Amino acid sequence: MRSPIGNQRGFTLVEMLVVLFIIGVIIAIALPNLKSAGEKAQDRACQANRQLIGAQADNYYLEMGKYPANVAELKKRGYLRTEPVCPAHGKYTIQPDAPPEKRVRCSKHGE
Repeated sequence: MRSPIGNQRGFTLVEMLVVLFIIGVIIAIALPNLKSAGEKAQDRACQANRQLIGAQADNYYLEMGKYPANVAELKKRGYLRTEPVCPAHGKYTIQPDAPPEKRVRCSKHGE
């Protein structure tokens, strides 16, 4: 009669440790790339917000003859439905004397 223990198949401790080590290496390689992708997405979202605010500030200028004092004024006057929010919690400012591509700045992402 055969022993039931002798017929059992499974993973040895060494095999399990090797698999866990390989998974750990893969995660260590992938994690910085995922973080970088998130930061790039935040930068692009902020850039899109700055372009929107800049375009609406130019529209404001065409109608009023001056640039708005801040982004809240654009919302108050109906140029924006909502005040854009930087994904990194930066604050947008409008600089009337700057060239168009640098007119709106973010405190977290710069120009």
